Amino acid sequence: MQKNLAQKAATALLSILSISTVHAQNTSFNVDVLSLWHPNTGPYIDLLCYVESVPGVQTQVAAWLQKEQIIAAADKITIEYPATGHEPDQQFTYQSMLRLAADTGTYQLFVAVGPDPEHWDTLRGTVRLEQRNQTDLAPLMLTEHIGAANAERPEFTRYGLEVRPLAHWGDHLFTSNTDQLRFYTEAYRIPNGKKAVLQYGLRSEERGELRRDLGGQIKIQPGQPVNALHGGLDLSTVPSGRYTLELTLAVQDMEPSAYPTQKISFFRWNPGEANEYARLTVDPRWVEILGEGEDLRRSVSALYPIASQTERMSIESLSQKDAADSLRWRFTQQFWTKRYPSDALAQAAAYTERVAEVNKKFSSKAVPGYATDRGRIYLQYGPPTLAERRPYENDAYPYEMWQYNTLDVANAPYQINKMFIFGNFDLAGGNYELIHSSAIGEIQNPRWRITLQKRSYITGDLDQTGANDGEKFGSRINNNMFFQSGGNN
Repeated sequence: MQKNLAQKAATALLSILSISTVHAQNTSFNVDVLSLWHPNTGPYIDLLCYVESVPGVQTQVAAWLQKEQIIAAADKITIEYPATGHEPDQQFTYQSMLRLAADTGTYQLFVAVGPDPEHWDTLRGTVRLEQRNQTDLAPLMLTEHIGAANAERPEFTRYGLEVRPLAHWGDHLFTSNTDQLRFYTEAYRIPNGKKAVLQYGLRSEERGELRRDLGGQIKIQPGQPVNALHGGLDLSTVPSGRYTLELTLAVQDMEPSAYPTQKISFFRWNPGEANEYARLTVDPRWVEILGEGEDLRRSVSALYPIASQTERMSIESLSQKDAADSLRWRFTQQFWTKRYPSDALAQAAAYTERVAEVNKKFSSKAVPGYATDRGRIYLQYGPPTLAERRPYENDAYPYEMWQYNTLDVANAPYQINKMFIFGNFDLAGGNYELIHSSAIGEIQNPRWRITLQKRSYITGDLDQTGANDGEKFGSRINNNMFFQSGGNN
């Protein structure tokens, strides 16, 4: 696999997987892991798998639970979107599920993904299976559909309901004027004779407030070992930003501090907020600096590396070819004025010069420099403290290593001694992809050495990273100027 997205927490019971999303040529894969319980069969985990691929491409997914070298449970599926009746390059999303049941305890969880076993990429983490002997609340699942059970897709049937999970690639993202947030969870062992209610609301991560008016409550029937619960809310008026859906299971005579809780985060971009820009008066000097048409569109796109996540959603909208120049001028003026009220024009001009430098260094025939991985990192974090370039390496794709003593920028946490590894898998041209970084929020792939040497480095050892193989095949990949051989930290 050539790309691995940043890691994410699966549930409160599941430790962080090494990689939660993987990308291969024409295929993307993501998995959510839910730790659940059934009164008849006991604890189990569901692996919700999402594959985005062109028709006719197979993706095999294998998963297993392991403890002390003993496999306790395993399953495997093959996912393929039918090739007939579709354009060859048209991308489709397909959902499926794996279920693994085992005795209570802590296990290593492995998920292998690829077109065939010889080309699998492996995700791994730890998961604890519990008996749920007390009142509890299952991990949250965001859904695209909840309705009557569907015999054609029995894997999505839960207590008489078809619960179709919401596919996502990283954070859940809602960008429509008509978006509805739907969720599913399970309440376990509500005591007989005790009233219980599920309360839910949205908390803004930027403002910290819990919006009960953007939530509701669900009364629960006591005495059942499992109560399947689902609800939702309208997002059409919710402002742009990052939110957390928070659930609390309130039970009669239980101490409030002991109420079971669950939460899940998502990002909302409200397209109606673009109208705010229309109320701004454009300073003619911005029109002179930014130009119009394609030049203006590229200027807005080049702001992406230094923008906040909310601003990035606006940039993606304004980078479409049919967006109005007037909105782009207003957005850019607001973007810089908010950061530098007394010096916005000068700061914008200085950044334009940095973009021109990046375009000169990193552009390819098809991609401007600011849109490449190296260009984005350079603009977001500045020039690296140290850089080592290996365009001609024995038995490896061309690659570069960048090291930063510190990362101290507005749209990322402060960090020390971070690495970025780029690979050129096209061989021709200069488009290097980011394949691994030790920085928070960036792609992390501990097998990056094997990725760079994958033409001849074939191993069936899932724990192998290539870090301890010395100068394999005459490569100098572990012989570089950086601390701990280029990115172990």
